[in-house]
Amino acid sequence: MSTAAPLPDKRKPAGTAPGSYQADIRACTAFREVAEALAEGRDLDVVLHVIAEKLSLLTGADRCSIHLVDKETGLLHGRAAHAPTNIDAQVKQLVSGTMQDSFTREILTTRRPVALLNTLSDPRPIKSAMRRWNAQSVLGVPMVLHDEVIGVVYLDSENTPVEFSAADQELAVAFADLGATAIRQTQLTTRLRSSLSTVATQIEQLRQAASLEEQLTEIVLRGSSLREIGDTVARLLGKPCAIYDNAFRRRVLSSPARSAQNFTPKLLDKDIREAPAVKESLAQLKPGTPTVIQPLPWLGLHHRLLLCAVMLDEDCWGYVVVAEHGRRLSPLDEAVVRRAALNIALERSGERRAGTVQWHTIEAFTGSLLRGDESVAALEERAEVLGLRLDVPRVVCLVAARQKDATLQISPQMLAKRLTDRDSPSAVMAAPSGNDIALILELPESADHRRGVAWAKNRVRAALTGIASENALNVAISTVAHAPGEDTRAFNEARQVLSCMHHHLGIPGTQFLTVDELGAGRLLLSSTDPTDALRYAHDALGPLLASDSAKTRELLTTLSVFLDAGWSVRRAARLLGVHANTIRYRTARIEQLTGLDVATDAHAQLTAQLALLILRMNGLLPPASALPMTDHLAETSDQIDADDADADVE
Repeated sequence: MSTAAPLPDKRKPAGTAPGSYQADIRACTAFREVAEALAEGRDLDVVLHVIAEKLSLLTGADRCSIHLVDKETGLLHGRAAHAPTNIDAQVKQLVSGTMQDSFTREILTTRRPVALLNTLSDPRPIKSAMRRWNAQSVLGVPMVLHDEVIGVVYLDSENTPVEFSAADQELAVAFADLGATAIRQTQLTTRLRSSLSTVATQIEQLRQAASLEEQLTEIVLRGSSLREIGDTVARLLGKPCAIYDNAFRRRVLSSPARSAQNFTPKLLDKDIREAPAVKESLAQLKPGTPTVIQPLPWLGLHHRLLLCAVMLDEDCWGYVVVAEHGRRLSPLDEAVVRRAALNIALERSGERRAGTVQWHTIEAFTGSLLRGDESVAALEERAEVLGLRLDVPRVVCLVAARQKDATLQISPQMLAKRLTDRDSPSAVMAAPSGNDIALILELPESADHRRGVAWAKNRVRAALTGIASENALNVAISTVAHAPGEDTRAFNEARQVLSCMHHHLGIPGTQFLTVDELGAGRLLLSSTDPTDALRYAHDALGPLLASDSAKTRELLTTLSVFLDAGWSVRRAARLLGVHANTIRYRTARIEQLTGLDVATDAHAQLTAQLALLILRMNGLLPPASALPMTDHLAETSDQIDADDADADVE
């Protein structure tokens, strides 16, 4: 027998394309219903019946039938139909596509819709079939899948010839494609079912996959730690799990509860990583694709390892490793390890973005605090939101390259992180200041002013020591600030010190200088020409600088210690380990040589102090007198005060 299956009554005139808004709505609704049937995984015959019904109603055809190609014979067999009466049994007996059926052969050859306006006068269809079904007009539409016709949809009108419009044909093509999709989905489902040994196994694996996915998704939403992720993977798979960073430092090792006492896995230990096979596997590891490392018994690795890289911004952050234990590794294990690696990447990426946002917020706040461009109330409100305190003692440090206008090779964030550790009272704040870096360091509350500044100086020195830099640095440190409005003052102090260092500092290497060490000299030197400053120092202390004898070095040392000891003869003597009369003799000798009565004349003391400061900054004091500007005396003088609380300036 031949040709397309026609069908019976109750229709609107065929050939009227759904051009109205209501027709478009009906078409969309029909597509949705077919899509729902596909999504719900209904039986193929059910889906094909839905397609036939909707297409018949939308085009106004009396009948619609769907025929599928038999790959062995190349002929089409009826599969489903829609008509006013049930004709499925008759349609399933139909065979079309024979050599005499030119109509169907043309559809199969051209893979395009073919419309017959009058089947009785058109030579292509088989006349006996058309008369038996009383089909006056027929539209045949191929069902194409992967460039291959797998079936044909037939629409026909009964009794009256009707021309199927272009819109009808387009609609029929769309529904034919849906039919092809349904067939494809059925083929995939059949293939999947055939790969499973039993339906029970399939259900169990799907249940496990859903449960694992749910639990892994839950730990992401909860914002879990590496430990929680590792423990979850070990529990779900019943296998030991380890998480490594990109330096192969093991961050987490988790074991399933039932094996914690009996099995300690050998994972990515150094000897394992250096094995040629493992090196090759690590080098060829692709993002999102787990790999299996085979056992290496001669190295003590008696089980396989499942390994997946954790990729963060196209860089490898680390690895998730699962040891084969209890049962063999399976595709389910691979899926869980892959998802765990993705979870870690999401966690790390989220933390990095949150940290970046928070840092920029703190950096902006630090700049406002130093510039003083907001009211105290506004600063306190912002500080409260950021969890910062403004009622604690702190200093402002400016870090700059020795070469003026040179760019630092370190960032504010990097330097702040290096300065923040368990010994820090709080996190260090930092912000760019032109080409320099401004830092705000909270001081230990138990430290007094001098000890606090010395603590900050040592902290910054230690942090910068570990940073490789081609250029030497200047570090200026302010006096202590205690309230929001004082940060601007401290910032300006540090800028003045930095200006003095840029103009007058002649000592090579990275140098540190505090406001206290400069004293009032910062106000004079920050705007003084270096040549004029040196001339001033030589005019004041010339005779002590003219000779490099032991006696002149001794006098310069005494003068330096005497001034740093607060003009106290007793303190200076204790610091130098000499008798107080020796200090008096030497100060008298200094007066003879320079005319400066540093023992009693405040003006002479200021002149000598400024001259020594200039010489120190230029590295022109003899080595014996080049004592640390404050650090040495900070502790020694405190001890003297403790031993001799009533020591007075003589």
